Amino acid sequence: MNDREKLMEALVGLMEHGRDQRESLHSFLDQAAHLISRLLGFDEVVIGLYDREEKDYYHEVVLGYQNDIAAELRRLRYSHEDLVGQRKFQSVRIGKLSEFNPVEGLPESERKLLSGPFTGTDVRRALDEFHRGDFIDTWMRDPRKNLVGWIGVSHPRNARLPPKISVLWLELIASICAHVVSQHWHQEDRARRSSADER
Repeated sequence: MNDREKLMEALVGLMEHGRDQRESLHSFLDQAAHLISRLLGFDEVVIGLYDREEKDYYHEVVLGYQNDIAAELRRLRYSHEDLVGQRKFQSVRIGKLSEFNPVEGLPESERKLLSGPFTGTDVRRALDEFHRGDFIDTWMRDPRKNLVGWIGVSHPRNARLPPKISVLWLELIASICAHVVSQHWHQEDRARRSSADER
């Protein structure tokens, strides 16, 4: 199989996994993160979710980071404005659901989470050059356009911004994930209502 066929086959498997009510949401999102890393060539992948109780966002899946950095990432919490506004993370739109966040705009509090040193003096020699600390966020939105989570990718193996087709694949995966998350939450709410009715 060529790369496109492998990706399509993996997406079919991901959708089947998402339909399996016996699987946990974390297990599904972990599979999505591994698929992105393996087939789209990113060494670091996070998938964040909205916390419906705390009313903020957190990292549900962290893949490819050193243990100490992964632990720090899992502790972080973000408001809706942190993610979609320009105050905390300065970004450039590169797709319908995707934004490129250059390391130069990264808050000081998050630069300590980089695997390597950041001097702020590295010159970009090409428009598509991807530096350590750059990342791409792809939004996961439900049918009502509510932000239910995001996929963050960094450290591409070729050290280049991904081509448009890879961004589209990321957005398709994010849309699949958003649907599965929404369905999972719907099932949780239905089970909760059913339990309340039985009391």
